Amino acid sequence: MCGIFGIITNQDINIGSIALEAIRKLEYRGYDSCGMVSIENTDLQILKDSGKIDEIHEKLHFDTLNGSIALAHTRWATHGPPTKDNSHPHTDCTGEIAVVHNGIIENFIELKKELISKGHSFKSETDTEIVPHLIEEKLKEGYDFKEAVVEALKKCEGAYALSVCYAKEPNSIIVARKESPLIVGMEEGKTSYCASDIPALLQYTRNCFILEDNEMAILKAGEIEFFDIENSLKKITKQPKHINWDIDAAEKNGYEHFMLKEIFEEPDALRKTLKTSDEEIELFARKLIKADHIYITAAGTSFYASLAGKYIITRFLGKYIQEIECSEFQNKLTGALEKNTVIIAISQSGETVDTIEAIRWAKEVQKDITILAITNIIGSSITRYSDHSIITRAGPEIGVAATKTYVTQVLSLALIALKIAGLRKKLAPVELDKYYDALKSIPEIIEIFLKNNLESIKEIVQNLEKNANYFFLARGISIATAKEGGLKLKEVACRFIEGYSAAHAKHGPISLVREGFPIIFIAPPDKSYERLVGNVMEFKARGGHIISLVVDNDETISEMSDITIRIPQPSTKYYQYFSPITFIPALQLLAYYAALDHNLDPDKPLNLAKTVTVH
Repeated sequence: MCGIFGIITNQDINIGSIALEAIRKLEYRGYDSCGMVSIENTDLQILKDSGKIDEIHEKLHFDTLNGSIALAHTRWATHGPPTKDNSHPHTDCTGEIAVVHNGIIENFIELKKELISKGHSFKSETDTEIVPHLIEEKLKEGYDFKEAVVEALKKCEGAYALSVCYAKEPNSIIVARKESPLIVGMEEGKTSYCASDIPALLQYTRNCFILEDNEMAILKAGEIEFFDIENSLKKITKQPKHINWDIDAAEKNGYEHFMLKEIFEEPDALRKTLKTSDEEIELFARKLIKADHIYITAAGTSFYASLAGKYIITRFLGKYIQEIECSEFQNKLTGALEKNTVIIAISQSGETVDTIEAIRWAKEVQKDITILAITNIIGSSITRYSDHSIITRAGPEIGVAATKTYVTQVLSLALIALKIAGLRKKLAPVELDKYYDALKSIPEIIEIFLKNNLESIKEIVQNLEKNANYFFLARGISIATAKEGGLKLKEVACRFIEGYSAAHAKHGPISLVREGFPIIFIAPPDKSYERLVGNVMEFKARGGHIISLVVDNDETISEMSDITIRIPQPSTKYYQYFSPITFIPALQLLAYYAALDHNLDPDKPLNLAKTVTVH
């Protein structure tokens, strides 16, 4: 995954500085190299290198780029290691065409061989570099700039969001999109912009156009034209979407890191998600009630949100829901996808390639299915491939490790579950109201916890030796919490974690426990609590260092624990199903402070990017 930005203007402004600030806002999309190109006096001026943006800027001084056009890119390496040559922008043999790209050209090897046979030479190992050479070839054949870009893209298989400039046509930028996100916006009559994500544009415009698959746009200073690539470049009309996010929502706003800021934004994100329209929730609920077969699919954090949500919905729906990791969806269901099936697909960005491919494949092999999507991004790919979508209200999330998107995903699934309970009349109205009251109190529970526990979480991290291995153990619905909490510690603190069923951990993993081995038990007072007590005793007897997450009035497991983290929520049954939301901020904070203790940047976990748009 990579971040791209483009600007074309007739104003007397420093485009290098603007492009630099924009890719800083996109650095969460890739931070192993970056580069920029501008057109000045019909010549391309390119600055690029490997490393982080500010390090490269200190060497190359991006703000020295002048002209009326600039393209910028921040990279997460896929084809070829992070080197200067592999950094974007990439150019053709003439040095007149420059391209920045997010996505993957799947047939680039055969295209590269074809181009080499025609005399083209390449400087990088990337798939992207074939694109400017293809455009160069089409220009030689007599096509104009716009047509040459289209003809080049016709030869490319895979996903792309790309932006192209051409030294001989310095008054336009061409952008196109297929299966990778791309947004454009403008200040009418002055400046036009493109970017791979909204935060890069918010400072300059709130009216954004979201390109859909196989659409192209020609950007000129303060004007934009849109075209349908698959329909003979037919000109199309698009309506802008007004973005209501605060500009400072994409800034740290006084916090040391985005991850900490976004953990503290969880209560507000949950309150906004609680306002999801009843009509949207009911539509989802009715589809699930009528379905004969239900699957839920996602990747990473969204998959663990799926595990928690599946558990809640199943309790009220009375039907089995099968969870499948999206990357294995086709492998597990080939020949087994039946009629009247509903698939719930969850993705923070709405651009996760394996999730999108899973639902696209499902639609191809079985027409009589319904795709229900939950995502945080309006207009993302997953919303277009789905029959119905719920947009969580998490707002921008810059830290790579998902935090507020996780809690809003679980909340959305919980809202669907309670709607099902109401429609099926399986609960008395007074009982249902108590579950809703519990759900609505979650933001306050998290606020109280965050207000009162920062120092205690810091102390826990400091008192733990620099352990390389941990267990996160739980039962029932809390297994999802254990897996997601463990994932956070893996991602940002680079510790080896296993999130397990506490019962299953007796079948092998317990043999690893030695004196002082840290074991985190997630222990809300639900139906699994009594059996979990036995598991705590078993691991404590073998020298485990027991850290427990419990509710305020817990006694039994607290007495057996070396460290106790208390969640300020009631112990009544109405809160039990929602513990994956109320308990997770404690584990997110634990991971955050553990990363700092190990001198790691929690916003930029090693080898990870925000959205996985490649296989």
